[in-house]
Order: sequence, then structure tokens, then C-alpha cells
Amino acid sequence: VRRCRKEDLRRIAKATGGTLVSSLANLEGEESFEASYLGTAEEVVQERISDDELILIKGTKVVNSSSIVLRGANDYMLDEMERALHDTLSIIKRTLESGSVVPGGGAVETALSIYL
Repeated sequence: VRRCRKEDLRRIAKATGGTLVSSLANLEGEESFEASYLGTAEEVVQERISDDELILIKGTKVVNSSSIVLRGANDYMLDEMERALHDTLSIIKRTLESGSVVPGGGAVETALSIYL
């Protein structure tokens, strides 16, 4: 893996149970590596989607995590999709936190259309 953002490396380390190591050299200047630095995953696959190459890490044992890949015709469409997805995930989070749902946004009309 080349040219990976540090934040992405942190997420991979958290998901796999690995440890980020910036240098293999110890204080004496000797290179050393311990097996405890490694994380675990069932499968690591490099896939190509359109013009982008992605590295998929499947079956992590420490943390369950997911990625959502958005594709669109242009940057404006992708920005709108990203905002809509963020709003949706925020709504789901609030609903799970509160444990209740209040009907609205046409719920009365929808209920009436079922009975008519």
C-alpha cells in the first residue's frame, strides 16, 4: 500500500487490531519488528471500480466497520449524495439513541390512503 493517508492507516489499525509503526528502527538504530504489531483480517483484496483502485479489508475480528462507495456523474452529484447519506445516518443514529419515532411528513395522508 502506497500513499495512504494517516487517518486511513489509523482506521485500518483500529479495525484489524494492528499497531501503527512509523519506523522499524529502534533507539539503537537497528531494525526490528514484532509480530504483536500485526492485525488480523480474513481477506485483503485490491479491486478496481471505474478508474479508482480500492483495497478492501474483509473479515476484521476486532471491530466491525463498513465503507460506502458513492459514484455519480459529477462532483456536484457526489456532494449531494454525500450530504443526503450523512443526513440519513444522523437520523438513524438519533432514532436508535432515543428509542422512539414520531410520525410526520405526510404520515397522516399515507395512513388515510391505506384505508381509503
